Amino acid sequence: MNRKQRQRFGSAIASTILGFAALSLVGVDKTQAAVLTYNFQVEKGGGSGFFKFSDSSLTGIGSEKIAVGEGRFNTPIRVYKNDYDLAGAIALFNQGNFRGLQASGVEYATREEARGGTDYIKFESRATWYMGTEEAISTWASYFWGYGETIVSNRQGYLGRGRTIISSARVSYSLVDTAAEPVPEPITFAGTGLALAGLSWLKHKKKMAA
Repeated sequence: MNRKQRQRFGSAIASTILGFAALSLVGVDKTQAAVLTYNFQVEKGGGSGFFKFSDSSLTGIGSEKIAVGEGRFNTPIRVYKNDYDLAGAIALFNQGNFRGLQASGVEYATREEARGGTDYIKFESRATWYMGTEEAISTWASYFWGYGETIVSNRQGYLGRGRTIISSARVSYSLVDTAAEPVPEPITFAGTGLALAGLSWLKHKKKMAA
């Protein structure tokens, strides 16, 4: 193969690459992922809240976990917090179906109130809770467990204790919003890469010819 034939052959390859890339780009259709927003309610006065997450990584096969991007939980199991931040909690899926949330929280604080002279009242408070989801006899369910406690003492010693206990409270969910989140399919990037490769090759050949 002489030089002129090699040049023609190379140009044909470059044209094929660019043509394929162009067709790939033209034929791209964006898959529709979504940002889902759920509200939830905990029975037995356990509280309520909301959370959001994107389902772009969901395959619909087997058990899957997706991190919550945003969410808040208001519960009486607390010390000073108005509500707990749920970012980073886990949304559980099975065969593409949302099953429930997996989350937990903890808070601890100590404060003292002067009562004149050297006397005082001391409050030691802690709160801890857990929300879990699991399958039981072919059905999925979420439950909440929470424990809050405040121990009161003074210079003379222990004065009393207050507790809040919530055990095995059922958690219910409701989907309240589905916002589309366009995500380009992998072929978009492949087509772009081929196009850039083809253009680079043509520029190189022009420099060689010059």
